[in-house]
Amino acid sequence: MTDRRQFIKIFAGIPPLLALQPAFAAPDPTRVALIIGNAAYKQSPLTNPTNDAAAMRDLFTTAGFTTESLLNAKRTDLLAAIDRFSTAVQKSETKQAVFYYAGHGVQLDWRNYLLPVDIAIKTPEDVKNQCVDLGIILGRLSKLKDKTFIIILDACRDDPFKGTYRPEQKGLSQFDAPVGSLLAYATAPGNVAADGTGKNSLYTENLVRELSNRSAKIEDALKRVRLNVRLGSNGEQIPWETTSLESDVFIFPHTAQKLSEDELDRQIEEEAAYWNRIKATRRAEDWFEYLRKFPNGRFSEIAQTRLNRLLTTQENRQSPSAAKPAEGGAGGESADLAEGEAFVPAETLAAISHNPYSAGRFPLGRKFTVGDFYKLRSSDLLTGVVENTFNNHVTRVDEDNDRVELNNGKLVFDLMGNTIKNRDHTADVPQQLFPAELQIGKRWTSLNNLIMNSGPSTGETKRVEMKVSIQAREKIRVPAGEFNAFRIEASGWSVGERNMTKIEVTLWVAPGINMFIRRERIKRRGNRLVESQLTELVAIRQAASGLTN
Repeated sequence: MTDRRQFIKIFAGIPPLLALQPAFAAPDPTRVALIIGNAAYKQSPLTNPTNDAAAMRDLFTTAGFTTESLLNAKRTDLLAAIDRFSTAVQKSETKQAVFYYAGHGVQLDWRNYLLPVDIAIKTPEDVKNQCVDLGIILGRLSKLKDKTFIIILDACRDDPFKGTYRPEQKGLSQFDAPVGSLLAYATAPGNVAADGTGKNSLYTENLVRELSNRSAKIEDALKRVRLNVRLGSNGEQIPWETTSLESDVFIFPHTAQKLSEDELDRQIEEEAAYWNRIKATRRAEDWFEYLRKFPNGRFSEIAQTRLNRLLTTQENRQSPSAAKPAEGGAGGESADLAEGEAFVPAETLAAISHNPYSAGRFPLGRKFTVGDFYKLRSSDLLTGVVENTFNNHVTRVDEDNDRVELNNGKLVFDLMGNTIKNRDHTADVPQQLFPAELQIGKRWTSLNNLIMNSGPSTGETKRVEMKVSIQAREKIRVPAGEFNAFRIEASGWSVGERNMTKIEVTLWVAPGINMFIRRERIKRRGNRLVESQLTELVAIRQAASGLTN
């Protein structure tokens, strides 16, 4: 087992906090930032928020933002600063806005409140009357169009009221990001964040370090922050984000340069070589290093799942006697299920978020076991004519090699359910169409080489590149029943020796269900429609749901 201290070596080459150019850029009126650090609470004072706010102020000032900074703000001062910020954001010339808050925060009735330093809280009504509802800011921003908003909250410190009032829920509540915005939190919903033992909190220390990388997209920087904080806290604090950004966002002025085909090929080859070196490793630090280097790479969701599995094992110190999933031969096949029959826990089928402001965030939660069965039916998407029915039995699960075989190897997945082989093609790497976590706004890429197994293109290699995102959570009914599923949309191109095909795929996926619920796939070559297929789940039996809500 890997000693966690070995991970620290990874940071040896990382620049120290605020390794910035000494000269600040001239303020840019199109980019504004409000930075707040509250520490001087009467009931529960903190050490680092004012230091954190100063570090973030310097970062955004250096990046050229027109920045206002407020320390140890009373309620009237906090509200006034938010009003000024809102006014600045509403100006037509403003294109990018950042709101950063460090200090105590609390949730009440699914809403999040920022705590001024002059509070004296004893009841839930005191929270509403004396604190500042984050929804005020989000509500104002959500009405504005053609602007980008970044909200960063290093809040959720423990016990903000020293026993005078005890909230029913710890930490902050999840809130799905309004259109054109990203919300970043120091720790997961319902958890608390450390104030830190040094000059800055663990979260902001890493935040400044990663955002100081002038070429980093903010989403990639935040992914690295999440890895660093999870490591630094021994898994007790894991930051999270919710996003509805529709384009790449940079903190420092950035001129995007389109890569040439040769440069793109070199990047792909570099990542593929890295993947091939570590794809069989069970060393968590190998996956950690991969994700730092390729935070949005074509294996990033797969790598995140593998890292989560390894770190969870270390953090929880699983009992050696824990049952190992079944592996091996062709045994375990069961009688086919009738349409609508589903042997999975009821809570998996009905899992929903009770939070009115969020569709929730769920691990993919797939757990394959020999004997699991999935019946699918395909039909023409336009005419509804049934084309085929597939009975798929799990016949082998090899966790060490991240491989699930169905129907004695005719169909092969990785442990996330990403396709490696089917009747039509074999992929050089798993097709990354399923994410580590299901959450609206999540975006990633899928890039594969497919060797065709059938048809006129047999033996031909096709390169398939797709942009993938989670668009919504909605109830969907298929022959197997009704599911609360996330809708995943993917679009891209398949490029072969003889043709180029536009591909559009929509998948409905439920946490803990090992197979997609519904899939719509459309392929076009030029103006000609070459495929229009609907595939639905007809029946399912699986031994484990894997659902964690």
